Amino acid sequence: MKKSLIALAVLASTGAAMAQSNVTLYGRIDSSIGSNKVNGVSSTQMFSGNLSSTRWGLRGSEDLGGGLKAIFGLEQGFDSSDGTQAAGSAFDRQSIVGLSGGFGTVKLGRHDTSFDDIRDIAVSSNLWDSEFTPTKIAYTAGVADYSSRASNQIRYESPSFGGFTFGVGYGLDEAADPVKRDVLSYNLRYRAGNLDVGVGRQEQKHESVPGTDREYTAISGAYNFGVARLSAGFNRAENGANLRDNELSVGVNVPLGAFEVSVGYARSKSEAAGVTTAKGSAFGLGATYALSKRTRLYGAYLDGDVENGAGVTVTDRRMYSFGVRHDF
Repeated sequence: MKKSLIALAVLASTGAAMAQSNVTLYGRIDSSIGSNKVNGVSSTQMFSGNLSSTRWGLRGSEDLGGGLKAIFGLEQGFDSSDGTQAAGSAFDRQSIVGLSGGFGTVKLGRHDTSFDDIRDIAVSSNLWDSEFTPTKIAYTAGVADYSSRASNQIRYESPSFGGFTFGVGYGLDEAADPVKRDVLSYNLRYRAGNLDVGVGRQEQKHESVPGTDREYTAISGAYNFGVARLSAGFNRAENGANLRDNELSVGVNVPLGAFEVSVGYARSKSEAAGVTTAKGSAFGLGATYALSKRTRLYGAYLDGDVENGAGVTVTDRRMYSFGVRHDF
């Protein structure tokens, strides 16, 4: 009888502890078959992560009382076509620990930048922010695209103030002067009902080579009309060599029962001292079919090119694939 009472007491205490903390295993596997043609050279292949990156992860929290929680997140990308780990470290997509409460959320480690949150809004309905998103080609005309994640990052996310939030992140490169490259990002965002808009900025500094410094400013917005979801954005990219890109993107998702169709477009123009040095444009079209809440079939096509200042095509790309994605 005593042993039974002790066992019940242990189970009760364990249940109480589990009620205060939790860990979730999650992931996404995305594989497709198709063709990628770059500058006239075509290859037929099995792709991993064309609709959205293949990954798995762990996330959890512990209730510390008084509205305070400890949080953590680990996320790793991998290639679903052969099972290998994606390039980079084991948890290159995310590796954070932090605290959240009435003051907001503080995260320490590798994570998306605050600027990336705003850029994501602009392409949320532009081929679902996938590998078929036209910005993948159009925004390669001049200044290199931004780093979407930063290591050694201290990131703060504010609570909502009547729909307004703000965030700031600082990633330390930790290399000795003068070769360090730190990443500073911040944003201001407003969400209310079907509307989501924001502005963000990111600065990537390289002290030893000032010409490679890069700065980005983005204004993004998305709205759900019910019959369709629209997203659009303007992005300006500049580097220390006085090269400036002006970039625009727009996309729409239209739900049709189990089907969803998306169309997107993006273009960019690079200038140095008022002279055009490059232009890029791309178009994408795709559709998904939901077999369930967690599994969908898809097919998509991307077509774009980049020209130099003389109007000569330097990059010409066509890609299509048909695949399946499963979430768990």
